Amino acid sequence: QIPSDLFSSRTRPIQAWSVYCRWPAKGPSPGQSSLKIQPVWMANFTAASSAGNTEPRPLRLLCLHGHGGHAAQLCGHLQDFFHAMKVSDSSQNLSVPGGALSPAVECRCVEAPFTEPSRRKEGRQWWRYDEDDKGDRPEDWAEMERANTMLAEELHKAHVAGAPYDGVLGYSQGAEMVHSLALLKHREDPRLMLPGAPRFFISFSGAVNPAHFEAPGGGPPRDCVAPSTVPRSGEISTPCLFFGDFAKDSWYSASRFSETLKLYSDAT
Repeated sequence: QIPSDLFSSRTRPIQAWSVYCRWPAKGPSPGQSSLKIQPVWMANFTAASSAGNTEPRPLRLLCLHGHGGHAAQLCGHLQDFFHAMKVSDSSQNLSVPGGALSPAVECRCVEAPFTEPSRRKEGRQWWRYDEDDKGDRPEDWAEMERANTMLAEELHKAHVAGAPYDGVLGYSQGAEMVHSLALLKHREDPRLMLPGAPRFFISFSGAVNPAHFEAPGGGPPRDCVAPSTVPRSGEISTPCLFFGDFAKDSWYSASRFSETLKLYSDAT
């Protein structure tokens, strides 16, 4: 669940709604990656702030696209998602804890560090899958570690700039990155112990990568009683809002979804 302190107990009429994408004037070629030049998508409307006063306070999300996708594509899907939330509610009041209005939302969609042009020329990936891109695990674990480090640096940089992210949202392979960050935070990895660590996670159609629970050459069973650096059921304390089609998802099985949900003590 999203922490309740993000919402004020006050309710106020929605004053404005605007959606836009802000693009940099210049940037590197498609084969390069830089967090400084990624598109920023925002959906804004006037609402109560997290501090409980009358000043708007945007809920800031770091957003991660899926395998073969790209930042602008995810921006578009999020735009449609938040538009649908508004259109489906005839009262124009979004239902949140305490009956308050949802705060303004600011989503920053960033590009994965590696190219993946098999489906679209702009395609990116957080790492290559094994078994000729048909497996579940990273072909090279160093790629996932590089992606984790890149995201940790972005989280810390935003905190230093005075505009920290409240949470991290991911879709598909981007959601696997979300759960990877959750595992790093759980085991107190130095990269996630710096100021700016996310307070909650949002997972769209993604599950934890099984390679997190495996050791080269074999290792103890996942539920072994011995000390472990990976969490057992219910040990990840950071809240997670989880979206998944347990019946029809073509990539993630219902069992992978269930095993991922079990890791969190506070998941919806």
